[in-house]
Amino acid sequence: MQKTQAILIIKVAVTLGTLVYGIVPAIADLNETHLYNPDWSPHARVHGAWVLFFGLLMSFLALFLLWVRNELALSIIIGLCFVAGFWLAFLTSSLYGGALVDANGVETRILGLESNVFVFSVLGILFGASLYFVHRLSEEDGA
Repeated sequence: MQKTQAILIIKVAVTLGTLVYGIVPAIADLNETHLYNPDWSPHARVHGAWVLFFGLLMSFLALFLLWVRNELALSIIIGLCFVAGFWLAFLTSSLYGGALVDANGVETRILGLESNVFVFSVLGILFGASLYFVHRLSEEDGA
């Protein structure tokens, strides 16, 4: 496979992953279990909206870096930061009383895993593999 084809495949894969972390939460969390949850305080809603807008805007930045500036590694690292943010929130949830599923929500599972755990596992693998291959391609240029 030629280097230009490999880069295109990486860019398409990273684009798909970026759209998942940028757009899917903005759509999925606009409901009564999240942003419109009657049990959330107005202040918590502002924080929820802030996180959703931040994710959406960072995904736009990542796509700009990927396609306009050709900064593959930086775009991928932004995606890895989102993945790491999820895992840090999940792994420390017992410290602040967090949960993956709201009490009045519906738990969705994919291949037996809670949907967020599944999606962020796939994204972590996708972004990690992409960064690995970008690094390998840059090493080939230096050789």
